[in-house]
Amino acid sequence: MLTDDPRLRAIVDAHRRRTGDADVVLLSALLLAEEAGEAVQQVRRFMGHARQQATALDVAAELADVMISAAILARLLDVDLDRAIDEKLAVGVR
Repeated sequence: MLTDDPRLRAIVDAHRRRTGDADVVLLSALLLAEEAGEAVQQVRRFMGHARQQATALDVAAELADVMISAAILARLLDVDLDRAIDEKLAVGVR
């Protein structure tokens, strides 16, 4: 799935070149948190709880960023995200 996408591999390789192996995981985790915050902000706007209005497409774009960031972090940590999601869905997500 997503973690096997060659475009994702290129992003991971670029992150490693820019930051080095020691910092790349931490920076990727921080990026995931940042993207999650941006997604929440777009949801607030979409729901009318902010001065600016957002569309469903705005929310979708930020959620895509969250998924991509999570996939990058999983790849850096050698986590099989697809399997982890399947296992989580099998037991039920609370």
